[in-house]
Amino acid sequence: MLTNSYLKFLVASHKLLSEFSGDEKLVLEEVVKRGSEHPYRVQEIISMRSIASQATIHKVLSHLITRGFLNLKTSKEDGRVKFVLLSKKSEKIVKQLNALLQKSTS
Repeated sequence: MLTNSYLKFLVASHKLLSEFSGDEKLVLEEVVKRGSEHPYRVQEIISMRSIASQATIHKVLSHLITRGFLNLKTSKEDGRVKFVLLSKKSEKIVKQLNALLQKSTS
């Protein structure tokens, strides 16, 4: 049995995120870090070469949107621009991760 709370957190978070590929986790992490106040435009995410190629990121975005983990919001100023936001489903996972982290540090 694990006695180290950090290791317990890692194991629990790994289980929680096991349904995502590595690239999906990286895209979700970027969207979470940016937040909903200043969300990424689709083009900004697709241009993140540090994650993967443009084609791969496009596929990842499409997959996350289809599965309900991300939402697109059209810009009020320019209908061609789409912003990437976390869905309620993803926000729930973020809350679960926060709870796991708080539990492991208390």
